Amino acid sequence: MSAVAAEPGTAALRRSLFEALAGSEAVGVAVCDREFRYLLWNRFMERLTGLPASAVLGRNALEVYPHLREERLERVLNRVLDGETVSLPDRRYTVPGVRAGWVSAQYWPHRSSNGAVAGVVGIVHDVTERKRAEEENERLAAFPRESPNPVLECDAGGSIVYANPAAARLAADLGMRLERALPARGHADLVRAALASGTAVRAVEVAVDGRVLSWSYHPHPPLGLVHLFAEDVTLRRAMEERLRHEALHDALTGLPNRRCFMDRLSGALQRERRRRGPGFAVLFMDLDRFKLVNDGLGHHVGDQLLVAVAGRLRGCLRDADTVARLGGDEFAVLVDGASCADAALRTAEGIQRELSPAIGLGGYEVFTTASIGIALGTPSPEQPELLLRNADIAMYRAKARGAGRCEVFDRELHALTLARLQLDTDLRRAVERGALGVHYQPIVALDSGRMAAVEALARWNHPVRGWVPPDEFIRCAEESGLIVQVGAHVLAEACRSLAAWGRDLPAAAALGVSVNLSVKQLAQADLVEQVRRTLEGSGMEPGRLRLEVTESVLVENPAAAAATLGRLKELGLRVLMDDFGTGWSSLSALHRLPVDGLKVDRSFVAAMGRDGRAGELVASVVALAHALGLEVVAEGIERPDQLAGLRALGCDAAQGFLFSPAIDADAFARLLASGRTW
Repeated sequence: MSAVAAEPGTAALRRSLFEALAGSEAVGVAVCDREFRYLLWNRFMERLTGLPASAVLGRNALEVYPHLREERLERVLNRVLDGETVSLPDRRYTVPGVRAGWVSAQYWPHRSSNGAVAGVVGIVHDVTERKRAEEENERLAAFPRESPNPVLECDAGGSIVYANPAAARLAADLGMRLERALPARGHADLVRAALASGTAVRAVEVAVDGRVLSWSYHPHPPLGLVHLFAEDVTLRRAMEERLRHEALHDALTGLPNRRCFMDRLSGALQRERRRRGPGFAVLFMDLDRFKLVNDGLGHHVGDQLLVAVAGRLRGCLRDADTVARLGGDEFAVLVDGASCADAALRTAEGIQRELSPAIGLGGYEVFTTASIGIALGTPSPEQPELLLRNADIAMYRAKARGAGRCEVFDRELHALTLARLQLDTDLRRAVERGALGVHYQPIVALDSGRMAAVEALARWNHPVRGWVPPDEFIRCAEESGLIVQVGAHVLAEACRSLAAWGRDLPAAAALGVSVNLSVKQLAQADLVEQVRRTLEGSGMEPGRLRLEVTESVLVENPAAAAATLGRLKELGLRVLMDDFGTGWSSLSALHRLPVDGLKVDRSFVAAMGRDGRAGELVASVVALAHALGLEVVAEGIERPDQLAGLRALGCDAAQGFLFSPAIDADAFARLLASGRTW
């Protein structure tokens, strides 16, 4: 049959097929003309979209589906009108209150009898079941069944849909259903929140049967499912707790440390400011004679003593109180409910009673007491550090008045503290401005009566107070660390002055100068280089410089101190031990430090002529020093009989008010020029 002859039959076949599709409930068919007006809307499309044909026919497709403009439906339809067949990818659809699913659509040119494109035929297939099967397969393929960690899959309501083998093993280990291992409260809310936000919810921890599980919720919104990944963090949390404990507790005694104590003190102070607290007190305690135990029996026995004291403190305090080790042999107690000094004193006295019995330590019996300072907590805006310092100040007053005493911080101590703070501030400003002066006291050779050396001493003329006693501001400088700058200033001024006097006065050409060297200065890593630069800058010969140290340099690190002094002596200067005889280790220090001489303390010289034993002691020191080849200088000569006695003993040199007090540089230059002898 020819094509032309067959045309009537083909047209009839098309009409028959078209009518069949129009009535189909398995395939959607929609036809529109070149103006995109719907000409056909079959039953499948009515059921799929919820729109009856009467509501669609004759209307423009873009009017029926205005939201499809964003998907460029008009462009697709125009391509079909140009004779192209267009297949669109599967897309999700939702008809509110009717149905939701997936469809696959193809658009064909609808041709008239003369072959011209008269419109568009849309063929729509419902592929929801296929897509769901594909997604299910994809989901099952992606589900981490072999993960070593438990993994669950929950639906939108929070019910468990799948569990991997590791999750099943977890349930068996716990002896319970997996639902009981999930967060008891809010599990379903966490699932909904993850699905709604599309972001993971991490680290939701659950304690169950002695274990800690950390669950993270990872949503899959298209599937309406959430994966739950579990991690057993029991060991990690135990380690973190151990680290937190170590950060807040003393390693030796197990007591809270300074940081923990300050945190609890801050809390007590805040409660007091809100006037909700019952009052509190801070006790600062320091063990008496602890250094004697450490030095005599060894540090290991000292550590045992600290542990024993910590145990006794725990035993005599209430659970509401906090006892902490601040460091060394210092402890602090936060007494809750101590609203007055009497209550705090009763606690302190109870501590003293508890410490009084002997403590057995590795074959030794040790008795110890404690000096205790008390500061009462008040609602005033004081800082925790200030309260602790107030208790510390009170403790020092207790220690100064004898072992085993208790003192309460009061207005008198407060005034002393303020004065001390003001002195520290003023001293800092004086050091920064170079306002400290240097005075000089002659050291006389006793065989000739001539000046052999001079001691350079720091002096401070306060703009308001006038001359501040040296002991007062030197102690302040040592406590604050300013002694390093003060010492460097005195050394530089002394070397400069001696070099100038040596150039101008023949009598001063060989004069030596003594400068005190503090423990903190000796601990400086660059001390030797500092001294070398000072000598070079002044032009003074190193052999004229005499550095004086006390035996306290042996307390911290005697080997390091001896090494530093040895390096200083390599510069050509001399080293003397000051205040000899005032410490228990002086004799042993003579062979442990590289010294060239020693200075007999003024306390022994003052007793000469009045106490025969003092004279014998000085005679022994002179004889011992000479036997070791050391020079001996006596301090504090104030009476002629002392001078006569020292000369009789063969002492090398002396200094004191009998010769001259410490005077400023100009006055000392005049004294040098006078050529005076004694």
